[in-house]
Amino acid sequence: MFNRIFVSLFSMLFALVLSACGGGNSTSTSTPPATTYTVGGTVTGLTSGTLVLKNNGGDSLTVNANSSTFTFATALATGAAYAVTVGTQPSGLSCTVSNGTGTIASANIINVSVSCKLSFAYVVNPTDKTVSMYSIGNNGVLVPLSTPTVATGNNPNGIAITPAGTFAYVANMNDSTVSMYSVGSNGVLAPLSTPTVSTGPATPAPGSSPARIAINSAGTYAYVTNIYGFTVAMYSIGSNGVLAPLSTPTVATARGPYGITVNRAGTYAYVANGASSTVSMYSIGSNGVLAPLSTPTVATELAPYGITINPAGTYAYVANASSGTVSMYSIGSNGVLAPLSTPSVAAGGFAVDVTINPAGTYAYVPNVGGSSVSMYSIGSNGVLSALGTPTVAVSTPVAVGINSAGTYAYVLSTGGNVFMYSIGSNGVLAPLSTPSVAAGSGSISIAITQ
Repeated sequence: MFNRIFVSLFSMLFALVLSACGGGNSTSTSTPPATTYTVGGTVTGLTSGTLVLKNNGGDSLTVNANSSTFTFATALATGAAYAVTVGTQPSGLSCTVSNGTGTIASANIINVSVSCKLSFAYVVNPTDKTVSMYSIGNNGVLVPLSTPTVATGNNPNGIAITPAGTFAYVANMNDSTVSMYSVGSNGVLAPLSTPTVSTGPATPAPGSSPARIAINSAGTYAYVTNIYGFTVAMYSIGSNGVLAPLSTPTVATARGPYGITVNRAGTYAYVANGASSTVSMYSIGSNGVLAPLSTPTVATELAPYGITINPAGTYAYVANASSGTVSMYSIGSNGVLAPLSTPSVAAGGFAVDVTINPAGTYAYVPNVGGSSVSMYSIGSNGVLSALGTPTVAVSTPVAVGINSAGTYAYVLSTGGNVFMYSIGSNGVLAPLSTPSVAAGSGSISIAITQ
């Protein structure tokens, strides 16, 4: 009896084991898991602060100072695309990505390269005919370089730096030229072997009078407004940094072109025409040439000087000096600006420029006549709203620069000073413990390496 029970139990147990092991002639229908691969690489020059990287715009990774490698947590399957970008820059440094895009094959990606270097700031001084040069410390304070200035032409005005931070350009109003410089690893500007390029006729005075410069995000084309020439001069940027006039060297504007901006996609350009209270609108061809849109201009309020576009390329803002306002526009798929339902917002006396932080959440407007900087949040509908602290007092401010991390702001005064601020989480500017640094006489514009 005991043996029969034991044999029966053994048979049942054996059957269960076979069943669990998929015994007999049964075939498994489970699918093996897909093979995935990670995306990573190396980082150099991250001597302080933290860097935030993103993959495909979403997967976020924080890299701390002195790290040499990184790997994103989310693995990707074969055939998936990857695109590594800088989400947040570390204070005092500017980081760029190489080998950041591609498609997953059948191995981990380990060759993405992120290079970080010091950030530099440059201030144009018309009276002194110089550019003041600074490094940006980890605490946001500007420190004059060992070579503190470089000479320009007569009555310099606007300055622009290529996105890679390798070349700089200064518009010289009274010479009708653009001075061209290389940017050294130490931040010092050095005139190119071809030191200037013409923007148009220099005589009779005031000639073409170049004012402001815009460079497309690819760093391949530069555009210069000529106040009295009523044109934009157009150039290609050579691998050696030299500007070469395009086959169509200029395009017409309305009267008094001053501020100019190019959208991040490099497809449209906009010019604020101070003497005609309009903005000229252009498409940008594959050859870099500007072509007026079918709707060539849009009205502003009185005497527009500065113009800028938010990082997403969806809204444009124009500082109207005589009105003391900022005009606000949406940007259509065809590039045409359309006034928002709230078409303008009050600024201070003689508002001359608009600067937006890298995140696209706050805007700052220097009011020369009101000796203040107006501060705004930017709504999801593009409308500017004054912050709870609506202004900060600054003597005769003419321009605002913001570092690539969006943590510090620098306000130029025509009195020859740069006032320095931290940017709070609420967008409000707070003076640094070292509140200002000297620049040259009549400082008028600022550029910061990104």
